[in-house]
Amino acid sequence: MATKVLVVDDEEDYRLIIKDVLDGAGYEVRTAEHGEAGLEVAKEFTPEVILVDWMMPRMDGETFVQTIRRDDAHKETPIIMLTVKQTADDELEALHFGVDDFIIKPFQPEDLLARMRAVSRRSGT
Repeated sequence: MATKVLVVDDEEDYRLIIKDVLDGAGYEVRTAEHGEAGLEVAKEFTPEVILVDWMMPRMDGETFVQTIRRDDAHKETPIIMLTVKQTADDELEALHFGVDDFIIKPFQPEDLLARMRAVSRRSGT
């Protein structure tokens, strides 16, 4: 059975690219254009891994992560933060508010897949 992945990003191009890469690697992918929509999709889809952009309108990635972590169904779901932020302090901040990994945009498909495999391996999904 394919690993279920939720991609939350306000940039349609990134959502489509990520979905194509992950679909091609055998993942089952759903997308959402902002954090509020992502929370709704997560309720019905129950993802096993979440990729979320940090800077989005309506609900940013940090608020999304903090909100979804309060849900018992997603307390342990691996979350990978997608962002253009590039400093070590940014990465530390993201890890402190609850993400499991961090990918700087733009990224190579191989990097995305390697990080997906790593979080899946650590979580047993």
